[in-house]
This record gives sequence, C-alpha cells and structure tokens, in this order.
Amino acid sequence: MEENRNENERQTYGNQNQTYGDRQTYGDQQSYGGQPGYGNPSGYNNPPVYYNNGSFVRPEQQHGPVTDVFCYILLVIMPLRQILSIVTTSSMFRSMDFSYDSIMNGTYMNGLLNGSYMLLTILSYLLMAAFIVFVVLDIVKIYKQHYKITGLILFAIFLNPGYYIWRAHILHRKKTVPVIYTVLYSLLVLGSMVYTFMETFRMIMGMFYYY
Repeated sequence: MEENRNENERQTYGNQNQTYGDRQTYGDQQSYGGQPGYGNPSGYNNPPVYYNNGSFVRPEQQHGPVTDVFCYILLVIMPLRQILSIVTTSSMFRSMDFSYDSIMNGTYMNGLLNGSYMLLTILSYLLMAAFIVFVVLDIVKIYKQHYKITGLILFAIFLNPGYYIWRAHILHRKKTVPVIYTVLYSLLVLGSMVYTFMETFRMIMGMFYYY
C-alpha cells in the first residue's frame, strides 16, 4: 500500500540535512547521498554543511604548513636596507660641497655623481626590488594555506617593522623571537630616521651660514 512505501523512497520537504542515501531534500544546501539538493544549483561545489542541535555548522578551513624560507630572506633584507640607507645618506652629505662658491653657482651637489654614491644607490634599488619580490612570495605561500593575509599586506606596505610579529601572530607561532627582532629592527629604523634628519638639518644650517 501507499502508506507502506519503503522509507528510502520518501522525500522530505524543508529538511536541511539528510542521512539516507536515496532521499532528496528541498531547500537543502548539501546532500549526503551524492546528489545536489533542490535550491542549490551547484550542489557539489559548496563545502558540506552539518546540522547539529538546530544550527548549521560549517567545518573550519584546514591550514597547511607554511615554510619560513622567504621569511628568513626578508629578515636579512629588511635591516640591510636600513643600514644601506644610513651609509647612502652619509655618503651623500659628505660628498656635497657647501663652500660659498659652490652654493652661489649651484654646483654644491656635483659630488653626488661620484662612483661610490651611485653604487650605493643602485644597491638600494636592488634591495628594494628583492624585498618586494620575497614579501610577495611569502604572502602568496601563506595565502595558499588559507590564512588571512590582509594584515600582512598592510604591514608590508605601511609598517615594515611589524611584518614579522604579525606573521607569527596569524600563523600561531611563538612570539619571543619575533618580538626581539621587531624591537631591534624598529630601533634601527628610528636611528636611520634620526640620522637623516640631523644630516638634513646640518645641510640647511650650512647653506644659511654661507648665504
């Protein structure tokens, strides 16, 4: 009789979960029987949704291992850029002639065309290019393991000293070494900024003195 149909041939309406292989559900987001549910055109492309105690539970994205090769290269490049910046700034100001005649005829910056300053400038550009390449590779590798990378991108662009510690934070790594590195690197950046400011101020005062 119609009332005694096999349970596996029944259909459930409005059900969000299904445990029998041959059933179909209407409005279902995922079918355990290998068939897409009604209301879900793709059926197979969405991650499984489990029904537990009246609520939907979607499984968390699994994170894979992330190697630190590119990160270690960045940890070397970042302080090298700051050290080279200090050396380049020193070379620039030392090569400029602040004599009265050179300031009056506008030739006080001719010393910048010497070979050592040009070499340091080229090295600075190469280190900048290397930083961009390896930070992109590192972020892409982290992204492929399903971690959020928005913060990493912001730190890489606007706040380099915080990149390493934020990386450790999102990867759930120990932060002792990143904190020490961040503090030391931040002091180096601060020292570079202070040195550049002092040399610039000295140059301006020298020009005012000769004028």
